[in-house]
Amino acid sequence: MPERTNEEDDRRSSPRFLCGGQVKISCLPSDGIVFPGNIRDLGLGGCCVDTTLPIDHGVRTEIVVRVNAALFRVVGEVRAIRGGSAACVEFVHLSAGGKAILVDLVRELARLQTVMNKLRSDRREMDAESFRRQLENRKLQAAMLSGRFRFLGTNPEAESSGESWEASSGGDQPTSGGKDVIGEGQPLVIPVDLFG
Repeated sequence: MPERTNEEDDRRSSPRFLCGGQVKISCLPSDGIVFPGNIRDLGLGGCCVDTTLPIDHGVRTEIVVRVNAALFRVVGEVRAIRGGSAACVEFVHLSAGGKAILVDLVRELARLQTVMNKLRSDRREMDAESFRRQLENRKLQAAMLSGRFRFLGTNPEAESSGESWEASSGGDQPTSGGKDVIGEGQPLVIPVDLFG
């Protein structure tokens, strides 16, 4: 059973659209056996159907296609088999009425596909934009927290080794090499003598 290749996809004269619907298939010349199937995709030139019974490559079929309220009959030829249960059928003969129904149906599928592609694109753009906003918001929160709690970014070992309490200042201000420790984000420590 030959599988469909990318070359066959490129040779199609019209695009296919994902589509749900039912089919009734009978092989030609008809032996009276009709078996059901489900549509995978549909285009002006053909369709792919999942079938309950295998169909041979190259077989002519009569297919009754039903998608929502649209119903038409077509003669097709199986051009490829996928995985044993899916048949890719090229439309060979279609009445004028059937062709008009198919054209309307494919036009609607193309419109829906365009809408879906736009929604997916908008969602991707929105996701990227919302991620950027969230990242900026997190940076702002981090900056606010680091400004509010400056002592969180200090090195306690450097503070304890370089600080000394000066008796001349009343013992209430730490010094660190002449720098204003509170201005650098150090916590303010006020000693209190509870027993004095």
